[in-house]
Amino acid sequence: MILITRPKEQSKNLETKLNLKGLKTFSESLYKIKYFKTKVPYNKNNYYIFPSINSVQSLINSKQIEKFREANILVIGKKVKQVLVSAGCKKIILTFIDSDALVKKIQKTKFRNYNYIYLCSNIVNKDFFKKTKKHQINLQTKIIYKTIPAIKFQKKLINNLKLGNICGATFLSKLAAETFLELLSKYHFLDANININVYCISHRVARPFKQKNFKFTHIASSPNEDALIKSIKKIHFLWLYIKIFGLYYKNKYLKALWDIKKNIN
Repeated sequence: MILITRPKEQSKNLETKLNLKGLKTFSESLYKIKYFKTKVPYNKNNYYIFPSINSVQSLINSKQIEKFREANILVIGKKVKQVLVSAGCKKIILTFIDSDALVKKIQKTKFRNYNYIYLCSNIVNKDFFKKTKKHQINLQTKIIYKTIPAIKFQKKLINNLKLGNICGATFLSKLAAETFLELLSKYHFLDANININVYCISHRVARPFKQKNFKFTHIASSPNEDALIKSIKKIHFLWLYIKIFGLYYKNKYLKALWDIKKNIN
C-alpha cells in the first residue's frame, strides 16, 4: 500500500487517481488545519501572494474573499489559481510552479518595487523568506491559518507499518515529512521502514529523508500532484516487478533495472 499523508479533504483526488491506476492506498493525515477568523486588511495598491489552497480557504471560511476579488494576486500552483478563480478573484497577475520561480520573477522585474502580503500558515518556507530578504523584496506575512502536526499514528497505520504493508508514502509538504520521521522514531519503526519508497513533491520536501539516509527517495519532475503520480506509477510497478520475482541482484539485467530505479527522480 501507498500511504497518503495529506488531510482527508485534500487527499481525495490523489487517492482516486492512484486507485484508478491499480494502486492500493492508505490515508492518514499527518497534520490538520485550523482556519482563523482574523480580519485581513485590504489595500488596492498591495500585491497578495497565495501560496496554498488553505490560504484561499481561510478567506472563504471567514467570508473575506469578496474583498480580494479585485486584488492584485500572485499565486503558487495551478490548483490554487483554480480555487481563486472559482471564488471570483479576477486579477491573478502571475502563477508560479513554486516559490523559487516567484522570487526569480520578482527580483528581476518591475515587480520588485511593489509591496507584498504573504497569506500563510504559522509554519512557513524559511528558504523563501531568506531569498526575499536577500533580494530586498518588501514582503509582509499575514498568518491566516494554523498547521498542527500529528502527535501520534492511528492504530491501523501502526499495524500496517508493523506488518510491512506500507511499501511507499507520499509527501507534499516538509512538515508532513518531518512529522512522519519523528513518529517513526517515536514508535521505533525508523530502521524497519528505511527502505520504503518515499515520493516527494520537491527537493525541499525530500531533504529530511535524505538526511536520514532513506535509500529510495523519489522527487517529482515538477512540484505538482500529476508529476508526483507519474513518479509513483513509474517506480512502484518496477519495484513490484523486481519484488515479485525475487531476483534483486541475481543477474546483470535485473541489477541494471535496480540501478535505474534508484536513480529515477
